[in-house]
Formats: sequence, structure tokens, C-alpha cells
Amino acid sequence: MTVLRGGTPDRAPFFPDISTWYQAQRLGVGAEQPFWPGQYIPDDAPIHDMIAGGRWARGRPTYVELYREHGWGLPAHVYDWFDESLVRGAERLVDTRGRERSVTFRLPKGELRREYRLDAEGTWSELGHMAPRLEDLDLVRSLVERTERRSQPERVDRFLHETEGFGVCDLVIFRSPFGKLVHEYMGFENLVYALDDDEGAILDFMAFQEEHDLELIDMAAAMPGPIVIISDHADENLISPPWYRSYCMPFYAKACERLHRAGKLVSTHLDGNFHGLLDFIGETGFDLLDGCTPAPMFNYEVEELAAAMQPSRTGGRVMSAYCGVPSGLFTFGYPRSGIEDFGERIVRAFGGRVIVNVGDILPPTGDIEAVIALGERVESLPLD
Repeated sequence: MTVLRGGTPDRAPFFPDISTWYQAQRLGVGAEQPFWPGQYIPDDAPIHDMIAGGRWARGRPTYVELYREHGWGLPAHVYDWFDESLVRGAERLVDTRGRERSVTFRLPKGELRREYRLDAEGTWSELGHMAPRLEDLDLVRSLVERTERRSQPERVDRFLHETEGFGVCDLVIFRSPFGKLVHEYMGFENLVYALDDDEGAILDFMAFQEEHDLELIDMAAAMPGPIVIISDHADENLISPPWYRSYCMPFYAKACERLHRAGKLVSTHLDGNFHGLLDFIGETGFDLLDGCTPAPMFNYEVEELAAAMQPSRTGGRVMSAYCGVPSGLFTFGYPRSGIEDFGERIVRAFGGRVIVNVGDILPPTGDIEAVIALGERVESLPLD
């Protein structure tokens, strides 16, 4: 929090996300993971009684105990801070067959469907999109109108209580209206054609979706916890810099204004290629960039990111980042000394005002001993 508020800490904080890796040790690589990436795994979870990795004794160490043992900060995304239900004649049907899953939304005027496959990591990944045609957005409107949400503050309170002093969580907002069109509703190719055929219809739908999304923003503003994250995964190969400026940033401005008024910090998830956004990322209103993973995994250097977040380019506002050593380096025997040197490079580039991690998350086959060594190097660095 010292970093997020514009100060320089006595040492650079180290907040690795090992949630996917930990589940693979307990369940085996590729088994269905009961927790989402970055989700908190509490001590009473049944997963701690499962043994897949040879080094694990039953139940020990738990996920939380690993963080305590090594003195790391524990980052968590709280996905379930609200519950959803369908009303007024809408229903959700799930059909799972092996590693395939179909989710059907039955509505008074028709059906929408999403297909999923259990990927090699053990998480359910989407196949295709629910509204590939422009006219399908009428059904999406019907689904959105029939979705009710109820906040669950006790789930946030539990995390804050059980990780007091070393845990930091954010409340997840699932994409902006334009991000939903790209990733969930229409898909990239269909959206390109729809914008050319009838941009007005797309803008009209975005205004409708924004009204409902801002209601969720207002719910988050009233919840416990200091940070709210908007997760567009804005890789410039899917959301180009001109699209980002025209279609995403107006929503970000409205969301940030409401959340800042409530005393919240606002984060966004950027775990891909976003070199083209660096010239104006400081104009978004975000306080924290999450998941940042520089070259060689993605298309920018550590120093370029640090320069883009200087007060001279943010209008004097404080902007911070989770910046990580690329996770690929933890999977194929890359020298641990090189990983540690990369971590030191990150700290030096940001002048210590950075939250160091594994960018963006330690893979199931990642080297946990390299993570431990990285943490020790980062936390030993004197900050001038």
C-alpha cells in the first residue's frame, strides 16, 4: 500500500501468484482445478488433503502457509464477491461430458450457448462466442436484463481477516462493455465486421451494457477491500490502441470516477502485448496495472513500462504496477541467477516503487525454488 499511495517502501514487495502451480501439485497437472487463477485457497479447503507431488505431506504446507513461510505478500482476485441469479423466465443449463462443457441460457425469445474445454492447465477455457451475429445481441440484452446480483461482503472480509498483514485482494469486474463484445459476446472477427456494417448498433448496445456494468461498479464501491480490478486483458492484438482509446477508456473514466469517489483504488489486468498503449496508459485513470509481463514474453521492456508511468505522463497522478519476471523463464531450466537478475532489473527500473511477482502467474510446471530465490533477492535489495 505504500507503493500504491506514492511512497517508497523500505524494500520492494514480492507478491507471486502461485495458485495454479499449487493446485497442480495437489491434483496433478491437467486435473480440473477447483479455484480460479489468482483465487484465495483457504486453509480449510479439501485440496490440502490431496497429494500429487512427491514432496507434499498430506495437508502441509497449505497455500497460506507457503506465503507465511517465505514472507511473501499474497495477492488474490475475489471473483465471488457477488452472486448472480437469473429471473423472469431465464434459466442456465450446464452439460459437462468429460473435458467438454456446454452452458445454455434459455430465454423467452431464444437461446444463447457457450462452449468450454478443460485445458492442459486444468481450467475451463471458452470455445467460440455466444452472439456471433449482430442480431444475436438482442438475446444478450434479454439475458443481461434478467440477471440479478447480490453482494457477498463476508467473502471479502474472510480474506482480509485470514491474511491480515500480508494479503491484498481486489474485487473482479469482468470486462468493460467493449471487452465483453471482443472476448465473450461476438468475438474479434465478427466485431470487426459489425463495427464496419453498423457502428451505431454496437455503440447503442455498449451504452445499454454500460448502464448495467456501472451498477456493478457501484456495488463494488460499497464493498470492503481497497482495490477493484477491471479485467479486459487488453492485448493490443485483440483491442488495438485506437479501439482502446475510443471504446474502452470512456468506460474506464466513468468507473474510476465512481470508485475513486468511494475511496477505492482501481486496477486493470494487462498480461499481454500493450506496447502501443504506453503513450497514453497514464490517461486511463487507473491506479494499478496488474499482470504486467515484459519481454521476452510480450512486446515491451521493463524500462519502457516504468517510463510510461512517470508523473510527467500521468498528469501528476500516482500509477503503480505489478511487474513480473516472465513466467516462461521458470519452466525450461533458465538459470536461477538470470531470473534473480531480472527481478533486480525490475526493482532498479522503477526505483523500488513496484510490486515484483512472477509475470503473470507461475505455471503448473514452474520451478518453485526459483521463485523462492527470486523473492530472497528482491527483498534483500537496498532501496536508495
